[in-house]
Amino acid sequence: MPDNELIKIQISKVIPAQKWRVIRLLTKIQEFPSYIPCVKEATVIHKKHNIMRTKWRVQIEGVPISWIEEDTLALNEKVIYFHATEGDLAEFKGKWEFLDHPLGTEVKVEVFLKVGIPSVNEAVDANNYIKKLLSKNFEAILDAVERRLISIKYSSYKSGENEKIAGFGIIAHLYNFFHLEKCLKTLNPGLKMPSREFISQLYHVSPSFKLCDIDNFKSKTGAIASGSVILATFIPDMMEKDLFAVSSKIFKACKIAEKTGMGIVSLTGFTSIVPERIGQRIADEVDVPVTTGNAFTAAMVIDGVLKAARRLNLDMDKVNMAIIGGTGNIGSICARIMAKKVKQLTITARTRENLKKTGAELKKLKKAKIIATDDNQAAIKNADIVICCASSSASFLDISWFKTESIVCDLGYPKNVAYTSHRDDIFLFSGGLAKSPTPIVFPVDLGLPTANTLYGSFAESIILALEKRYEAFSPEQGQITPEKVEEIRILGKKHGFEVSDFYWDGELLKRS
Repeated sequence: MPDNELIKIQISKVIPAQKWRVIRLLTKIQEFPSYIPCVKEATVIHKKHNIMRTKWRVQIEGVPISWIEEDTLALNEKVIYFHATEGDLAEFKGKWEFLDHPLGTEVKVEVFLKVGIPSVNEAVDANNYIKKLLSKNFEAILDAVERRLISIKYSSYKSGENEKIAGFGIIAHLYNFFHLEKCLKTLNPGLKMPSREFISQLYHVSPSFKLCDIDNFKSKTGAIASGSVILATFIPDMMEKDLFAVSSKIFKACKIAEKTGMGIVSLTGFTSIVPERIGQRIADEVDVPVTTGNAFTAAMVIDGVLKAARRLNLDMDKVNMAIIGGTGNIGSICARIMAKKVKQLTITARTRENLKKTGAELKKLKKAKIIATDDNQAAIKNADIVICCASSSASFLDISWFKTESIVCDLGYPKNVAYTSHRDDIFLFSGGLAKSPTPIVFPVDLGLPTANTLYGSFAESIILALEKRYEAFSPEQGQITPEKVEEIRILGKKHGFEVSDFYWDGELLKRS
């Protein structure tokens, strides 16, 4: 039957790998069932020179399809031809073609087929139905091959083989609807905003994407690293609607990073919190090393608090400190470090079990008096220094609760204390920020006050990339030690990172 009378399928995908690697993996069909769920059997029956006879059984949407085909490896043409010699389909033939592409190898699949079963009625067309199923089959194969090659690349690097991974990826997100609106208007100044319901649903279904590249970030030492910011398309409010959908966006953002062979990915804001809330670990699902950035963030929080205390002439040995969110990943490590420096330390959290556990651990340090409570107002009212690091989708601390002349370091994203709050008799600043040795201009406002200021979590991935330390430095499930915080602080200083000046709502504070 002429090709123009057959059903045609055309699929293409750019795979981030060298051509020879893609071809080699695609010719190892006997391995397909181990990593491609829809392929139930793929067997080489006979092979002679460049001709293979293979047996296939796939199952898509519960429908099994079996056939035997002959494959011709025309590798000088960078093409694999195939045609079925027997099986469930009346006609089935095509070719795999491998083309050079700036991002790797473009794989094109062209298939011609005929089912040979007459339609029962107009509503049931076997040809189109099988076309849909086989299209999904080839798409699944290409997706799985891509994932397999990425996994091989990272595992080869970890085992010491000469595989190249480099650079950093920063997984970011916007912090509320107004931030989303502001970013959209930056990209399109004439935009007339639709309803919140419409834009929220549109953003909900939008895939994560690369926001920008950061090329040739230069350290104080002269070392250079490049990377990208990848936007996970959610705001914390969306977590209440569909936590699993938000988590999926974060996983996909990390996969965007690993496709380009990045050496390290840093989770920022809620991107490290969401998977934990549903019992998932991103590191279990991706191959690129993942760090939360919490160690360097904690270092900048502590440095900022101590810097503010010196400027206000506070004696740390006499300080009453409160940490709001003191059982979280950042709050708990700040508590372990500051419990050795202050007179009294109060930690707060929503979960009493976590409070009891963290409080007991802090008491073993036998320095500060430790109080654990779920009453934020009570913790704040007599505190000389308050570190606000609770994970909340909205501001919840009343500015009237704070003691006169107190220092308030808020590293929430969004803030625990509303930006609209103002008191001249307290020193309130955004914590966890670092001065950067190289300015970065982002295409949209990410909540940073200057081009020379970065979130600690952003900076951690850059520091690790500059050091070529491609590892989960700050693991997802906490377990950050004071020694880790000190190590990353020293590495940061080596490359020109230090605690930032004091800012609040993007404005430089006079006491900076």
